Amino acid sequence: MTKFLSAIFLSIFTIVVSYGVNNKLVNTKLANEGLADFTAGNTKGMTFVINNSITDLNEFKQLVQAASRLKKYGNVQINIGVVADKAFYEVPEGGNPWSEYASNFANIYKFYPDELIAPYIPEKFVRDNKNLLLAKTKILRENGIDAAFFSNEPEIIPSEFFNAYPELRGPRVDHPRRSNVAFFSPCLSVTKMQDIYAGMMADLLKDAPEIKTFFFKTNDAGSGNCWSDWLYTGPNGPDHCKNETTGQRIEHLLNALQAGAAKAECKLDVYLSHSQGNSNFSDSERVDIQNHLPENCYFASTPENSFISVGNNFWVTYPVKGILDVYAFLNSMERLKEQKPQTVFLNFNAGYNRGDESIAVVNQMFKIMDDAFGSTLKDRPIEEKLHSYCTDLVGEKYSGSLVDAFKKLNDANDFRNTNLGNLSGVYWNVSNRMVTRPLVAAPQRLTPAEEAYFLPHIFNVSEQEARMDYLDINGGRWTTSRDSVQKYLELLEPVYFSLEKIGNDSGNEFIKSLYVALRIHASMYRSIGNFAAAQQIRDKNAEKLNGPIHRPDKESTWTGDEDLLKFNEIMRDELDNTAQLTSLLEENGTNELCLAKDAAHEDCFLLGPDIIGQLKMKYKIMIRHWRDIEDYMTTPFK
Repeated sequence: MTKFLSAIFLSIFTIVVSYGVNNKLVNTKLANEGLADFTAGNTKGMTFVINNSITDLNEFKQLVQAASRLKKYGNVQINIGVVADKAFYEVPEGGNPWSEYASNFANIYKFYPDELIAPYIPEKFVRDNKNLLLAKTKILRENGIDAAFFSNEPEIIPSEFFNAYPELRGPRVDHPRRSNVAFFSPCLSVTKMQDIYAGMMADLLKDAPEIKTFFFKTNDAGSGNCWSDWLYTGPNGPDHCKNETTGQRIEHLLNALQAGAAKAECKLDVYLSHSQGNSNFSDSERVDIQNHLPENCYFASTPENSFISVGNNFWVTYPVKGILDVYAFLNSMERLKEQKPQTVFLNFNAGYNRGDESIAVVNQMFKIMDDAFGSTLKDRPIEEKLHSYCTDLVGEKYSGSLVDAFKKLNDANDFRNTNLGNLSGVYWNVSNRMVTRPLVAAPQRLTPAEEAYFLPHIFNVSEQEARMDYLDINGGRWTTSRDSVQKYLELLEPVYFSLEKIGNDSGNEFIKSLYVALRIHASMYRSIGNFAAAQQIRDKNAEKLNGPIHRPDKESTWTGDEDLLKFNEIMRDELDNTAQLTSLLEENGTNELCLAKDAAHEDCFLLGPDIIGQLKMKYKIMIRHWRDIEDYMTTPFK
């Protein structure tokens, strides 16, 4: 659980900055662009590596256009390691929650599979991935921007491959409490597998030499290394590599990747994600890995290659996009003041590659970065920068109100981060479907038809636990305080009402969208508070609510069962919340939500395309089962 929770706190819209990376832009070029003051003493310049999961080429072009404003500060690279479609072949027949983690992630063999792997991967899937990658490469080349490739390695391979080549089978990497099937990744201690990886990397770089950075995570979400301490099934793998250290095993993989780059005559910087929750290693393994890094490979922060994080909260707000805490982002940019070579990793996706931040937010973030690096305001106080930003956005007339709104939004987010740190939308609202499932006292009384639109998409290997425990999050038991959630909502309310007025008065579309996004986000958190409180009442009265239906006794009472009254109050609040969210979405559309493109793509981490229809279904089911609780607990009676 500790490892899994880390993904929330440490993966939240990660933007990593590292110093001393091998970018060859020189001072003279930057000086010619009027930036000598910024890069005094900087002989390598800046590199921006932008992660995304965009599959639509028009959207990708918009991202490229937005990112182009950073070119004057150095080299810009954009991730093209994005699969064209979900890897449906990875999900066993009948479904398997754990398989959803990695089904939208890239790895090399999904684009350039070795001849031994290719027969076990759908040919069309590979062809579509390669075509998308090459189309993006062409767009980048035309815009003077380089590429990066974000990956999971070594990734699971279909079991038929390991049945044919048992000597290549590495560790079991699935999560035993979240998967119904055992999955294995390859062993990179085997020379044959190293050669396979080197060959695949060479093929990738020969077709896309624009790729300058290869970034990967491991030991999580479908990937893993033999005998690692923190594999979810425990350390495991074949006997022949048991005596190697984790650092040595990782070194095999890194050497194979660099061998492929050398074969393609390309220089490549390889980054293994150090963030716990993205790459699960024990402390001793982290030290060992750092001691076995080949040239041009990076892992932990060092004085020569240090890392800091700045960013937004898309992991927290998902599936809602379009929310930017401007004040927080301005503050985070203050940590980039050092006049040193640096590489900035910007992550614009969330939800296991199920969605990307809106281009409107991306544009605003690039504008803030542009101001931080090149504006005459770059050395001015945050307050002055915020006022200037707001004036540019909505004009002097409304800038004071907007400054106040952004400060209050930051205060609300600070409260949430301090008091509601485990509430990420990807788990509570999406993989547990709190936003669309009905809140009822006795879920066992729902019919199969009433459950059909939401229960299959709840992340749980146990249908009964998915049905009965609102606080079972991905197979674990999480909780929160409804009072704290309500306090957070109280802090948000004046923010979005202020933004509504500013947006309408100024006509600024970004502020209008931000208002809608915050309203949706608040509604989803309201659901979290209601479901948490409802389950706590259900736990307290489990014997009654899971017992037989019975008539109440005939003793006179004005109050009835206090918990029945509390539950009815929560149920009514969720009913009203559902109606209000439905109206909001019908009026403003669903542009601020990450939704599946069709019913086939709806899964544990992606809401369905007909969210309005599902909300209306939720409302009807709750009314239909409104009185169920009265069959188990005492109502007021006189």
